[in-house]
Amino acid sequence: MLLSAWRNQVPARSGADAVGALKQELLRLGSMVEESAVLARAVLSGPDMEAAPQIRRGDDRIDKLYRRLEEECADLLCHKRLSQTQVREVLSYMHCLRDLERFGDYCKELATLGEQLLPAQPVMLRDEVLTMLDRCRSLLALALNSLSEEDLSAGARLQALDDLVDRDYERLVEELTQTCTSSECRDHQLMLVLVLRCIERMADHAVNVSQRVARREP
Repeated sequence: MLLSAWRNQVPARSGADAVGALKQELLRLGSMVEESAVLARAVLSGPDMEAAPQIRRGDDRIDKLYRRLEEECADLLCHKRLSQTQVREVLSYMHCLRDLERFGDYCKELATLGEQLLPAQPVMLRDEVLTMLDRCRSLLALALNSLSEEDLSAGARLQALDDLVDRDYERLVEELTQTCTSSECRDHQLMLVLVLRCIERMADHAVNVSQRVARREP
């Protein structure tokens, strides 16, 4: 049987079914990004030589799924007869896709920076940096939960935790600038500042995900 003929025999999914399936795939993308964050912690916390390549392979899969889901969003908006509520939902998912993809990109950057910092292990302020990353991972988990449960009030709670991450960033950058004296130490300092900046931006993207859900309401 020709593929076109087979498709004609298969009932088309309703707009609600298609949007629901998109949401499940979005949450699957989120779980892949969560795994990258766990691996990024392994790179930063010690000489885990396997974690960084795993992050890069995972990022390729994240990018592939991201592109497919972005196309599905565009297809839904162009070819499905959606209600206004469903249109807002799909648009919010498009923004969430971009935030999650960027979160994954920062995990890949952390992998590269972690590899460069391997000769300096244990790195300066390691425990504090890992605490900041753990807070960021908690933000992502809460954001994905708010998306899954349609929790429109989660944005404010995540913002409070994001404020902690911002304070971590400012405090640790200041401590690093007061620690280094040698040129080698300054090189490590610069890489650690980049690590902190990645984590701070990851937290912002996690907060964005929950806020996309809240902003869906008219």
